[in-house]
This record gives sequence, structure tokens and C-alpha cells, in this order.
Amino acid sequence: MKLEKVATLTNDSIVELIEAGFSEGTIVRRIEQSPVEFDLSPAKLAELRKHRITEKILSAMKAASGDTSASQTTPNSNGTSRQ
Repeated sequence: MKLEKVATLTNDSIVELIEAGFSEGTIVRRIEQSPVEFDLSPAKLAELRKHRITEKILSAMKAASGDTSASQTTPNSNGTSRQ
């Protein structure tokens, strides 16, 4: 079985996908299936919105980056203190 190398997605690659005319669903699937290295700082999020990146795509980017505020819960760090 040959594994094909999947490029790491960045903010710029998401903008390129939008500008190339890919659908929101296709981009979300690509985000879910690829390694990612997004910069989701407030300034970068504002820049992404200027490029017509939808909230659904931004949510997928946040989830893929491990941002738990994107309506996903993680089993670790449930607020209990270790002794």
C-alpha cells in the first residue's frame, strides 16, 4: 500500500482553496483529513474573514487545531486537581 504525502494545511492554503472555487464541504473535509498548522490569532481570523472564509470553515480549522471552544469536548483536564 502506497501512502501519498498530504500537504500540511495553513491559513494561506485555505484561502487558495476558496479562491480556486472549492466548495465549503470539500474544504471542511480536507481540513479534517489533513495535518494542519493554522494561525488562529484574532488578527489572522479577521484576515481570513476578509477572504470570504465561512464560519463553518473557521470552526473546522479551530477543531483541527485542537481549539476546544469549537463545540468539542476533550477528555483531558476536567478541572480536577492532582496531588
